[in-house]
Amino acid sequence: MTKKEFIEFVNVTLNEVKLYAEIHANKSLPNKFKFKWLKDDCKTVIGRENVIKEIVRLVFIEEDKIYPCVDLNIGLEEEYISITSWIANYNPRPFQKGWSNRPGPFIYCLGHDIISNKIDTKSKEFKNKLIDLGLLHYEKE
Repeated sequence: MTKKEFIEFVNVTLNEVKLYAEIHANKSLPNKFKFKWLKDDCKTVIGRENVIKEIVRLVFIEEDKIYPCVDLNIGLEEEYISITSWIANYNPRPFQKGWSNRPGPFIYCLGHDIISNKIDTKSKEFKNKLIDLGLLHYEKE
C-alpha cells in the first residue's frame, strides 16, 4: 500500500470510528477529532487533517512496512471525539487483515462514556447491524 493510499485509508477509518461510536452512543457526535499517542513524548493533535498526519507518521513506515495492530480508544472530550492510541509490539509488515478481522491495523475500542445504556450491544440484531454497515467483519448470527 502506498503512503497516499494509507492516508486515504486513515481518513475512511475516522469516518468509521465516528459512525461506530454514534451507533453505540445512540446519538450524533461532533465531527471534530482530537488524538494522542499514549507515549510520553507525543502531544495531543486537534483537527481531522492533523490526526491523519499523526497516525500515518508512526504507523506507516514504508509501502510494505505498516504496523499491523493499532488500538484506537474512542471517547468524548468536550466537543471532540477524542482518540488515544498505542501500537502493539509487532513488527511492521505489508497491509493486511488485522486482529479485528477488518482490513488494516486498527482496532476500535470504546470508552464507557460513549456506550448508551438504552441499547443492547450484545444482541444479535445489534451485531448484525454493525456487520451490515461494514463496521464488523464477521459472519452474521
